[in-house]
Amino acid sequence: MAGSILGTSPGCPRRREPRTTPHERSPPMRTDVREGMRVFTADGTRLGTVVGCGGETFAIEGGLLRLKSFTARYGDVVDVRGEDVHLGLTRDEVSLAQEGPAQARSGHPESVLSAEFATPGELVVPLAREEAHPHVVVREAGQVRIHKVVRTEVRHFSVPVRREELVVERVSEQAVDAEGPPAPEAVASARPVLEGLVPFEAGTFVIPLREERVEVTRSVHVWQEVAVSRYTDEVLRQVHATVRKETAEVEERGEVLHDGPLDGLHS
Repeated sequence: MAGSILGTSPGCPRRREPRTTPHERSPPMRTDVREGMRVFTADGTRLGTVVGCGGETFAIEGGLLRLKSFTARYGDVVDVRGEDVHLGLTRDEVSLAQEGPAQARSGHPESVLSAEFATPGELVVPLAREEAHPHVVVREAGQVRIHKVVRTEVRHFSVPVRREELVVERVSEQAVDAEGPPAPEAVASARPVLEGLVPFEAGTFVIPLREERVEVTRSVHVWQEVAVSRYTDEVLRQVHATVRKETAEVEERGEVLHDGPLDGLHS
């Protein structure tokens, strides 16, 4: 079955054997590789974890969620240090060693579950998929600025004003004689006499003339108010996201027996 995750073989030893000193270290043997040990490539990159041991090869699972499976031979092991297994191959060389016909068809490596790792029961192949979770972030979409401008305008007013003018009138001698000498009170009320006037003496008399002038005073008051409000408008936006999903494809080689149809799987 293509795409299966390698299982754990009951024949994989779990007992740790005595180790030798660095000067007496012999080439790694099958018993030096155990389940759960970390596997590193020749360039020091971690390849994965040992999940099964066979007669000539051992299974390695690595990658995110252990979805990548590799198979290495015991002869590819160059050193075993503690819980670390070091291979003499790079990651590409390990993948190239196990590429089969499926690689030529699809361009992707295929993990094959060999008979030496087969165990009775079910083998679970986890299929992953990506979920899209839209969320909303707040950003500044724009700004509104309000300016107050002072403008000057001319107002026109019509205001009546008064002014005094001097009228000099000469009264004839006949009119004065006809009226006769008036009483002092009548003279004062009809024709006021200037004070300080002395007969037979020259002099200058100043008579003030008054007028009204228009003066403008300004006061400030509020003639209009502008209210600025902000509200939230909610709209529906359609967004699209591309997600990936894994599916299982079953390829049958030779005479394969199964109880029923492979529901949901492509063969």
